[in-house]
Amino acid sequence: MKTNSGTDQPTKRWTHVLIKTAIILPLIVFGLWLLKLLYLPHVEARKTPAVASLGSDIGIFQRILMDKKPLSAGHFHMLDGAITQPEPFHPLCTNCHGTYPHSKEKKVRSLLNFHTGFMACSVCHVRKASDDKDYLFVWVDRQTGLITLSAKGEFGKYSAKIFPAQLTARGQRRILQPVGEKEAEEFLRLKDKFSPDQMAQAKIKLHEGVSKKPVFCNECHKKNGYLNFAKLGFPQNRVDHLISTEVAGMIENYETFYLPEAIDFGAE
Repeated sequence: MKTNSGTDQPTKRWTHVLIKTAIILPLIVFGLWLLKLLYLPHVEARKTPAVASLGSDIGIFQRILMDKKPLSAGHFHMLDGAITQPEPFHPLCTNCHGTYPHSKEKKVRSLLNFHTGFMACSVCHVRKASDDKDYLFVWVDRQTGLITLSAKGEFGKYSAKIFPAQLTARGQRRILQPVGEKEAEEFLRLKDKFSPDQMAQAKIKLHEGVSKKPVFCNECHKKNGYLNFAKLGFPQNRVDHLISTEVAGMIENYETFYLPEAIDFGAE
């Protein structure tokens, strides 16, 4: 009686190979997908949208300011969108100091940088005089640079930012920036040509409108504080929360913050 053992042996081997491939291949694909999520979370955000051509008379800094492509910011975890939103009209300070300018005070730098998402630097760094009744705060649209009565959008991603403004003799509201746009552009154009002494002199001139002592947390987050949250349009329940937040008190009263060991990433 004849057997098919010689023929069955290669068939069994191929069957084992196919089974192993069917198990291993999905695992490899899944692993590659995880690596993509981990290291390339903003591939779509980096795609450059179509931008209308600009005239030859437009300067390079103006081109950068007018560029509306989303700015991709690196992050360990996958996010739904870019952290930094396009902002054609932005505080001039960020041209030099960046979107997250606070770095010296490690204890509170995250909280301070968080505020740059919905208010201009000049809110805190151009202090109003206590008797100046023509000095007020307004919402300014990120896209148009015009004063608006509302700030739409989810928390932390408002369509407008808070800016200081001043009432003119005609009763109009003029947005205040600590330095003029022309002066800022001139400084950026010439800064690489300055000697160290000239740079020091230029910085003093550039920051003439900046207060030596900025407005601190506990000056706003209290009843009848520096900012009038109700006039800015916040509902009463939100106003109550802003003037009673414990964070400002924590920063004022404690020099050292202690974190549980489970989430303490190490002291610097």
